[in-house]
Amino acid sequence: MKYFIQHRRVLACFFLLICVMTLIPEKTVSAAASQKPKLNIRKLEITLGDTFRLRIYNMKKKYKATFTSSNTDVVSVKNVKSAGKSAVLSANAIGSATITVVVKKGKRTIRQLKCKAKVSPNAVSIKFTHRVIRLHPFDQTQLDTIIKPATSTEQPVFESEDTEVATISSFGIVTANSPGITTITATLLSTNQTATCIVVVEEEDSETDAPAPGQNPVTKQIETKELPE
Repeated sequence: MKYFIQHRRVLACFFLLICVMTLIPEKTVSAAASQKPKLNIRKLEITLGDTFRLRIYNMKKKYKATFTSSNTDVVSVKNVKSAGKSAVLSANAIGSATITVVVKKGKRTIRQLKCKAKVSPNAVSIKFTHRVIRLHPFDQTQLDTIIKPATSTEQPVFESEDTEVATISSFGIVTANSPGITTITATLLSTNQTATCIVVVEEEDSETDAPAPGQNPVTKQIETKELPE
């Protein structure tokens, strides 16, 4: 009986030791993986003439990196910082290119990273899908724009003429704040082309209550006037 109990204890200790040994390496590998050099972006959509700074995270003091472009006519690499922790990518022509980043410690390669860049044409025109929208306080709605050419990935900059009436986010989401009228302007920075949309915020109906504190605002579009084709 004593032999059987001792045998069970030995087996239990053995299995416990195996579990500990299998868990520790996983944590170590996971921690090591999170500390490996990596890029701030793997896929980049950029418009013609724009620049973007490509950065490497988790670079150690003895690490050095080199940046190369598969097509310098489309995307070129400039202004590489000391030890190659970052570089500026310049969009020179419409097309695609792959940026390869090789991280080394002395002569030994630590890691090879890649970023796929796509250069699209500048937008030449912009307009809102609606000329006028009508909202009530606390309503939210998405203002959509039509940008040409359709292949352009350029994003407009939005601005509200009167933020007390309504505000707009960088993604084109309008939030109605108080009754009144304001004009939303969308601007293409590359060509300074603009489009406008009038936002009319009307008094809330007496039967409709404003959202309680902490409650999400209603997302809707009460009345719009679409642009003719």
